[in-house]
Amino acid sequence: MVTRDKTIDILRGLAIFTMIAANISPYVLVEPHPFWFRLYGSFAAPLFILISGMMVALTTQTKSHDFKYYLVRGILILVVGALIDVLVWNLLPFTTVDVLYLIGISLPIAYLFQRLNKSSQWLIVIIIFLATPVLQNIFGYSDYPSEFFLSGKPTIIIENQTPILNHWFVDGWFPIFPWLGLSFFGVILANLRLKYKIFGKNFILSGFCLLIIGIVIWYLYPGKLLTRAGFGELFYPVTIGYITTTIGLIIILFSIVDYKNDIIAYSPLQALGESSLFMYIIHLVLGRFIIVPIWSKETMHSFLFIYLGLSIFLILIAYGLRILKSNWKDRPFIIQFLLGT
Repeated sequence: MVTRDKTIDILRGLAIFTMIAANISPYVLVEPHPFWFRLYGSFAAPLFILISGMMVALTTQTKSHDFKYYLVRGILILVVGALIDVLVWNLLPFTTVDVLYLIGISLPIAYLFQRLNKSSQWLIVIIIFLATPVLQNIFGYSDYPSEFFLSGKPTIIIENQTPILNHWFVDGWFPIFPWLGLSFFGVILANLRLKYKIFGKNFILSGFCLLIIGIVIWYLYPGKLLTRAGFGELFYPVTIGYITTTIGLIIILFSIVDYKNDIIAYSPLQALGESSLFMYIIHLVLGRFIIVPIWSKETMHSFLFIYLGLSIFLILIAYGLRILKSNWKDRPFIIQFLLGT
């Protein structure tokens, strides 16, 4: 039996925990959102995406999964993303490119990517990151992705609207450029993890260097820092400074958690991370159909109580799922897919 990587579960749980705040705030928290809060929610999605790439490389090595396995998982994740668009947001699927669409297409591609030599891997990642602002400038970056409501609700029309194909490559919620590059970087990081087992002081020093360089570049060239329909993460659009800062921060987080990953305070995050896909789905469902109809445009003080309450509820569900999985060994594939192994 392969032992779970506790650090990855903890960081995946941290991504879910911060993502909860980012995803309910457009509807529950009165605008404008303070900068510190926008910054707080800006690293959940990249951490989630990077870890998804890491897991492709790690499970290929430890569980010998083949291309078909990741293709099937990728298709299932695309299906989940489409169902969320239809059933939760009442949207025509495959248009705005939510994070699950990016992860769905990245899994089989990341499997092929890991078979390249190291030089080619680094070159591809660097090209994707550097090409992103160029492509944004050439093809345009819409202030808001096109939404087509299934209920007949009028589509939001803005002056600089771009086609759906553009959303997939450049300006959707999570377009291929640059987010596929972050998934690929996760593959590179996984190979280092397989080699070194834990990320020690050399990694944390490298992370700090990247973080400082990234902050300086980001400060000098911050980009538009758009708020899209209340979603205030600071990567609309993604900039080189943001990407560099994010990679540095993620490496630091790995090093910190690796140093002592059995701290009791990490336990709730670990539980969330063990069932990350289900936690992602359920937090959207609860937010859309329970939280938002009751609370709307609250003050920061009230919002933090709502956020904490929802998080505690999800953590309790996560602990319950851990017990369920420990007692239900022969789970069908689709249940393992939704709840985690």
